[in-house]
Amino acid sequence: MTLPSMLAAPPMDNLPNINHGSRLVELRRVMAEQSIDTFLTIDGVSIRWASGFTGSAGKLLLDRSSVCLITDARYADQAAREIRGTDIELFVGDGVEQKQFLSSRLMSSKTLTLEPDRITWGAVEALKEETDAEVVPSYDLIAGLRREKDPAEVARIEKAAVVADEAIAQVLHELAEEPTEIEFARSLDSAMFDRGAEALSFETICASGPNAASPHARPSNRIIGSGDSVVLDFGAVIDGYHSDMTRTYIVGGAGHSFEDVVRTVTEAQQRGCEVVRPGVKASEVDEACRSYLADKGLGDYFVHGTGHGVGLEIHEAPWINSKSSEILKEAQVVTVEPGVYLPGVGGVRVEDTVLITSSGFRRLTSAPKDSIV
Repeated sequence: MTLPSMLAAPPMDNLPNINHGSRLVELRRVMAEQSIDTFLTIDGVSIRWASGFTGSAGKLLLDRSSVCLITDARYADQAAREIRGTDIELFVGDGVEQKQFLSSRLMSSKTLTLEPDRITWGAVEALKEETDAEVVPSYDLIAGLRREKDPAEVARIEKAAVVADEAIAQVLHELAEEPTEIEFARSLDSAMFDRGAEALSFETICASGPNAASPHARPSNRIIGSGDSVVLDFGAVIDGYHSDMTRTYIVGGAGHSFEDVVRTVTEAQQRGCEVVRPGVKASEVDEACRSYLADKGLGDYFVHGTGHGVGLEIHEAPWINSKSSEILKEAQVVTVEPGVYLPGVGGVRVEDTVLITSSGFRRLTSAPKDSIV
């Protein structure tokens, strides 16, 4: 059955509305530029960005004159509510009915464009059985449009960043109370949820002492004691949008041997941020961090890229590393996160989520970088 769209939903918690209608206009414009006849996505992130639908089972079909969201009865009410205010047609049916509907809509299509990095081989083969259209890939159709964030997206990312900032401010003193890594991570998680996070950006990293020598260590039952350095990597999700921040703290008084390393990595991060602006190669940001650490004798211990985009996914384009050919643009949101990892000793990482502005950058995460707890 086909259901009509309804009126626009009210703003969420004083956040500005996301204009999915304008996104669909832009998507159709790019389709026309690339001579794309018909486009289909089954990826939840792409569907959410283009339509607002957040259910876990859906397809979005666009041609040059229409757009249709296809889902099953579990999501009928939710889908109708979430696509209000757009010209998206809604089809609700079971698996057989969806195949029949899709086949009928594709009868006049010469080509069917898919996102090859967001669909399984089995799903592609199944689609080939439902249409005579030539199936072709487009790696950067929606992903390319998602790179630059509109003001409504920035507002959500910034709110997620504030949630994380406030949460760490509340619980930081607990590091001096000899918690386990797991206990502190859970306390930080709880503080983010208490401030309105709908989810965590990822499993919070709390790594102390030698555990912090692993960039993506998982929290353990190790007790955090005086003299330990502690790497905390965490973020919140607000209306689907993520924040990402890392701080390194030293438990106990001044004079710890890691203080100099923390200051060095913090300075490297600042130098990387100062390079961020429209028109700069992403690799130049990486080089600013990497070369400073190399000059301090720590270059061999920086073992990952410097950053990534942040939005509906915690890791998305653009990618900031030594091999990236991407050019940074205004309104992109990226992380800058150099780190140093000394096997058997510990690690340091400092990270902010930043918005690229017309003249440079603006930090969205702002928790202090004072290292002593």
